Amino acid sequence: MPEPGVRIKGSVCFCYGSGDTCTFFFEGIASQIASSGYAVYAVDHPGFGLSEGLHGYIQNFDDLVDNAYEIFAKIEGRPEVRGLPSIILGQSMGGAVTLKLHLEDPSEWDGVILVASMCRISDEVRPPAPVLKVLTCMAKFLPKAKLMPESDLAELAFRDPAKRKMLYEGGFHSILEGEPDDRIFAVFDDIITWLDSRSSSA
Repeated sequence: MPEPGVRIKGSVCFCYGSGDTCTFFFEGIASQIASSGYAVYAVDHPGFGLSEGLHGYIQNFDDLVDNAYEIFAKIEGRPEVRGLPSIILGQSMGGAVTLKLHLEDPSEWDGVILVASMCRISDEVRPPAPVLKVLTCMAKFLPKAKLMPESDLAELAFRDPAKRKMLYEGGFHSILEGEPDDRIFAVFDDIITWLDSRSSSA
């Protein structure tokens, strides 16, 4: 939440990526957005962050979407944000959740922000076709087996080596967390400017 006495301009509901947690989000990204006058909310996806269950196990991707929709619908009814612009922000895998949420009900949101959104799997990290066939077959018989990529995804995501060592293991596409501070602040400035434009016109 913004500082006491600061007028709330709108709400920002955040869907993070597969290597993140709500705790990490609220220590960094959320505080930046909240300091600009927005009520910020997030939820740990089932099987991700600090939620219970086998980490990364998704029986049905729509379960993540339905869970986020249910929680964010409750948030929109809270008295402090009722009637204010409602924005959804998705990062990495959370961007895929965000896209599905928005496409299922575009009228629910006043705006959408996608940061390094997972729209498809990059060819650079996709296993070769024969390996993919074997893994798909294995998943039918061992649906809860955790298959990890060989390459360190943090190596691909974090430009600043010091930031690479700080963040949640397996995090990637982290333009808001893993870049040098000047670049992070430039991205935040663009996000806040865009949020303010949406809030003033709503």
